[in-house]
Amino acid sequence: MNTSILVGSIALVLAGLLATGHAFGQPSIQPPAIKETAHEKLEAREAKRRAAVAEQRKRKDEFARNCIKADLTATQLEACRVAYRKL
Repeated sequence: MNTSILVGSIALVLAGLLATGHAFGQPSIQPPAIKETAHEKLEAREAKRRAAVAEQRKRKDEFARNCIKADLTATQLEACRVAYRKL
């Protein structure tokens, strides 16, 4: 019985020391945030715009390739309508 009380007391003391050390320890040092310059923001925006234009051109070419035909079935015609709405 005395051994279990001793082991429990030591565990409580160690837990208290650990909690105290953690609470009063130095905060972790984080590197300063890298600020994005106006030029980098402009380049990122331009890259997004170019990607959007390329995607739009791809959709338009796909529509022209698949939907400008004289004989389309009903399912193909519906698929073309959906593709046209995405343009």
